[in-house]
Amino acid sequence: MNAVSSDSENVLISGERQRMMVANMAAARFYRRELLRANVGWHVEQVRERGVSEVLQTDSSWRIGYAPDSFTRLTDHLREKGFDFRTLIRAGLSEWTNEGTAVDVFRDRLMLLARDERLDPVGFVGVGPGGKPEYSASPTTLIHRPSNALVGIEEQLDMLTEGAFVVVVNDPLDAVAIESLGRLAGERWAGIPMCGSQLSSAQAKTLYRYTVTDTVIVALDGDQEWRRTAIASHPDLSYFYKRVRAVEIPDGLSAASLLKAENGPRRLYDAMVATRPLADYKPNRQPLSEFDSPGPSPTGPSL
Repeated sequence: MNAVSSDSENVLISGERQRMMVANMAAARFYRRELLRANVGWHVEQVRERGVSEVLQTDSSWRIGYAPDSFTRLTDHLREKGFDFRTLIRAGLSEWTNEGTAVDVFRDRLMLLARDERLDPVGFVGVGPGGKPEYSASPTTLIHRPSNALVGIEEQLDMLTEGAFVVVVNDPLDAVAIESLGRLAGERWAGIPMCGSQLSSAQAKTLYRYTVTDTVIVALDGDQEWRRTAIASHPDLSYFYKRVRAVEIPDGLSAASLLKAENGPRRLYDAMVATRPLADYKPNRQPLSEFDSPGPSPTGPSL
């Protein structure tokens, strides 16, 4: 049996990783094109009804796309671009059926590109229809671990490096709304969506790596499942951030729907500056000691 040197293995793995990331970028362009071409459909209406139609503009920093409701549109497109089945399968973009046909992993979903700690394109998050959508992530691959990847950092890197506070939300369209308000308020807030998952220690570390403040904010709304998930992220966030704050979105509303409402920017702004320690929401919480002061609330300039 011929032996393969570790250097040769590293070169092979590095080359395969690169091909998978290039395939992801090609898929992201395909998904983006599909969304921008659409005039009707739940995916277009959901974006418009949530009040974040700016993502339908070609110059939007949020390159949200749409996976068409078809079995092989993406696979066929990428095959025409020269990608082989092995790369598409290993990248988590296609999968084999029992009949031996390669089909798309994501169908009929809004699509967001997920990036790792180096901001390399490693996978996707798919968002289904409805006010409380289902989320689906790319499978675990050589380059993608769902608990290590995040959406939204690269899209808002300019604000984060200028001192914007990270605001952790559940829904990506709420993250877009937070970003819109943040830019109105002098690049004050950047929304990072968790897409139905609890923030991991690795994700908290990545967030901290790309922020320049010692404060992070978690947005809570009337979704009880999200509230529990968000509150449970406190230990991981507090390991990296000195101050872990929370804001309350009025019951029955989301950040996006509040921004769209009458006097929406002012109402969302008022909610965003009314922060309190996330630890206050933990069940059976002991009183804070004088050495565990949450510090002043992070506030922004008036709108």
